[in-house]
Amino acid sequence: MNPRYLLWISAPLALSAGVLWLSAQEPKGDNKAAAAEGVKITELAKQLQNREKTLAQKEADLRQLEQRLNTLQATLDKERGDLAGREKAVQEALIKVENLKVRPAIDPQIIRTYEAMDPTAGAQAMKELAGQNLEVAVALLAGMTPKKAGKLMDALAVIPEGGAKLAGRLSERVGMSKPKDPSA
Repeated sequence: MNPRYLLWISAPLALSAGVLWLSAQEPKGDNKAAAAEGVKITELAKQLQNREKTLAQKEADLRQLEQRLNTLQATLDKERGDLAGREKAVQEALIKVENLKVRPAIDPQIIRTYEAMDPTAGAQAMKELAGQNLEVAVALLAGMTPKKAGKLMDALAVIPEGGAKLAGRLSERVGMSKPKDPSA
């Protein structure tokens, strides 16, 4: 218990005990003056007891408020920690999304090889490559000259079993991505 609270409780108790002891003593001298003084002392003792009760009630209320504040603080700290975890997860997700938008670097020789291929054969090869690694297929297509990439996409779109869908996905990914920064 806090020494300040102990002082606030013990001081009025000591005063009350002293007042009661004095009122129990037989008055010396004038009985009327002593009796009047005894009545005043009794009234003071009652007032002091009432104040003690009021202080005790306020102290109990303060303890309840302190407990409530501690509970709210713990809840706030927990929620702050959860929020920090969520923020970290969002930042990591944003980094992953940005990394998906960056095309890997492709050897120019393989790009020239695909450009030199017959568009039908190149489309079949592109379909297989996209099935294995879509990111490489996107980077390869993005590195080609637009005219040769267009012929390859035409041939890819007419392939049965998802050729047009794959051509659409590749186009979307090429349009949404950017070349990898060579200085990085």
